[in-house]
Amino acid sequence: MRRVLILLLLIAAVGAAYYATRSKPTALVLTGIVTTEDVIVAPQVGGRIGQVLVKEGDEVKRDQLVAVMTADELQAERAYHEHNVASIASQVGQNEAQLRYDQRQTEDRIQQAEANVQAAIAQQAEAAAALENARITLDRTQRLAEQGVAPAQQLDQARTAYDAAKARVDTMAQQVESARAAVALARANSEQISASQSRVRSTEQQRQAAAAQRAQVDVRLSYSEVHAPMDGIVDVRAAREGEVIVPGQAIVTLINPDDLWVRADVEETYIDRIRLGEQFKVRLPSGEERTGTVFYRAADAGFATQRDVSRIKRDIKTFEIRLRVDNKDRHLAVGMTIYVDLPL
Repeated sequence: MRRVLILLLLIAAVGAAYYATRSKPTALVLTGIVTTEDVIVAPQVGGRIGQVLVKEGDEVKRDQLVAVMTADELQAERAYHEHNVASIASQVGQNEAQLRYDQRQTEDRIQQAEANVQAAIAQQAEAAAALENARITLDRTQRLAEQGVAPAQQLDQARTAYDAAKARVDTMAQQVESARAAVALARANSEQISASQSRVRSTEQQRQAAAAQRAQVDVRLSYSEVHAPMDGIVDVRAAREGEVIVPGQAIVTLINPDDLWVRADVEETYIDRIRLGEQFKVRLPSGEERTGTVFYRAADAGFATQRDVSRIKRDIKTFEIRLRVDNKDRHLAVGMTIYVDLPL
């Protein structure tokens, strides 16, 4: 009886082993890795790094100052342009003051010349009236002299007075012309105003050009401060203080801990079992299980196609899948191994 029992146990063990080896697995376990996109933080200008204000693992906020480039040359250049702007601005002020002075002087000269014209015309009118009186007196005296009433001396005096009045009229006419010429000259001198205005405009343009050059240096100085482009965590500190780097060269790289995903590779034999938006169970190395949602599926160019050297079977390609996994608790980290259960 004992032998029969032992024989039955052996038969049962062999059957169990046979069933275990012949039964099909219920899931294919894919080995993946946690990854994400790195964001390179780099300066827009080259030079020597003065300060790096963060280290690997630090959390940073958007627009936070990450590094500072030395800017001695730029600061010296800005000081030069600042002095240039101040110097030209002073020249602009002097030219504007000279313009105002020239304008006042020209206006005063024109007004004075026009007043002189009016005075000369008035004196010319008085001289013309005096000439008319002298002419009348001379005519009357000549008639009286012809009648023997007026002595010759009186006639000579009348003739002399007439000649003097006529000479004064001629003189006043010349003074009127001279005064009008002075007005024309004063107005012609107003062209100096245009020249002064041109100098003001020219120096103002120079000031604006110098200010624009200073503004350009200010922009380049602002580039010496390197700010974080997003909220994230410093993943790699690629450069150190004192190093000389070129524009675009990484100082640090950032990752977004809320934008991690699991990357796994699967042979195309099983890829038809995976759909975008489909959810699969994923396991952390600790054994903790979570749910991952497929958001990417494509042939993996990084893997060589498995060639069938016998030319009997088809070649097998490798596909890459990506699964989004919740990481609000920050348990996932870049580089962590993750296991993805693919039901068969």
